[in-house]
Amino acid sequence: MIVSIMTPTPGFGNDLADVARVFFGNVQVQINLPGGDLAVTHTEQEESGVRRCRIALAGRYAASAERTAEVSEDPLLEKRYHKRLIKQTLFDALKAATGRTPPWGSLTGIRPTWLLYEAMDRGLSLEEAEKETREVFCVREDKAALLREIVTVQQGMAQSAETDADLYVGIPFCVSRCAYCSFLSGEVGKGKELPPYVEAVVKEIEATLALMEEKGLKPRAFYMGGGTPTALSAGQLEQVLSACRPFIRRAREVTVEAGRPDTIDRDKLSVIRDAGAGRISINPQTMHDETLVRIGRRHTRAQTEEAYALARAAGFAHINMDLIAGLPGENLDMFLETLAWSRALSPESLTVHTLSIKRSSLLHLWEAQLPDGGMVGDMVDAGRREAGMRGMRPYYLYRQKYMAGNLENVGYALPGHECLYNVDMMEETAHVFAVGAGAISKRVDVKKGRIERAPNVSDVSHYLARTDEMIRRKKELWREEWT
Repeated sequence: MIVSIMTPTPGFGNDLADVARVFFGNVQVQINLPGGDLAVTHTEQEESGVRRCRIALAGRYAASAERTAEVSEDPLLEKRYHKRLIKQTLFDALKAATGRTPPWGSLTGIRPTWLLYEAMDRGLSLEEAEKETREVFCVREDKAALLREIVTVQQGMAQSAETDADLYVGIPFCVSRCAYCSFLSGEVGKGKELPPYVEAVVKEIEATLALMEEKGLKPRAFYMGGGTPTALSAGQLEQVLSACRPFIRRAREVTVEAGRPDTIDRDKLSVIRDAGAGRISINPQTMHDETLVRIGRRHTRAQTEEAYALARAAGFAHINMDLIAGLPGENLDMFLETLAWSRALSPESLTVHTLSIKRSSLLHLWEAQLPDGGMVGDMVDAGRREAGMRGMRPYYLYRQKYMAGNLENVGYALPGHECLYNVDMMEETAHVFAVGAGAISKRVDVKKGRIERAPNVSDVSHYLARTDEMIRRKKELWREEWT
């Protein structure tokens, strides 16, 4: 199916395309080119400070919708509200044409909690913000309630101060590539790139910590992710974590992803524990060995169970588990079996991901084997019930494009086990100094709503050749005081 969108605002073309994909999945969308199976015509006019937007559909579907909104005198707000008006009008037309109301309504952004925070900044109560999200954006009642619960939990967590900063260390290597992965991570292979990568990362860490000290910033949360950090040897892990020790010993929270069960052993767990990590992730994604083979994860259910036993014996009192709803070949019963199995492993936090099919992954070739959106929705709902039964609360949420059923990823945790770093990243409420290939540093001014970024190059060979430049990028990000 080809959707052709004719619009006088082509700068919002990608946003309109996102709304179309909410209803039709990863369809081809063309902007200001006629000839699609579905023709979308957008017109608008402005009079007396009011903008009137109209959308008409023709072709495979026929319907129309109209909305109005006041024009703001603030250029930044005006751009935001203008885009919102057009998207909501297209949503209304598609909803009328298809008879469907997607669970997240007209929302296409990554962080829907921002809507509640924005409304509360305007003086609304949390209850009023939830109601506005339902009524204005057509968000389903259970999803709006989920946002409200997450914001409530977040408000009870330790809040970030202006001088707080997180440190992220990225290890973009895995022992094998998962079929659903769209990250710029490489397979370890013979490991030739690991020693020079560790050397470069240590150099960047040392320079980054010096910059933080110079700017008077205080450690808040540490997160070592990937890829798979435990793809490194125990000695290489120790090199990297030792360089981070000045930050770690003052941080509120220290997390190391030990994600792949087949990369975990006693020596690596001892290194991670002795470095000061109190939280690790061991992520099976599913209990079913046949699915693990299908998606390219070279471990088994038995290896996951062994990894959990090793971690508990090593003294880890907080283990996070990731599961994925919507994996190829799985149905609701299989997902329920995975949830029941995970209960016996007793992780302190649980993240339920919805499968997202990116063109840069391999799964787009297997779409016929994927469960439909309705079934995936049932899986996600089952994950929420399971977490609640275990006494866990939802504490962060994010969405991605091309997610099955237009759903979401949710992190759940027992009270007191919420991950500060995850919330800081999702809500963008703390500075982040990020090192390693593909890592992105952020400087944040929450009061002014200002965020600036300094990305590192993603290709490992380029990173190795340009480590000094990555250090300079961070210094440039912090070159002066913001006014």
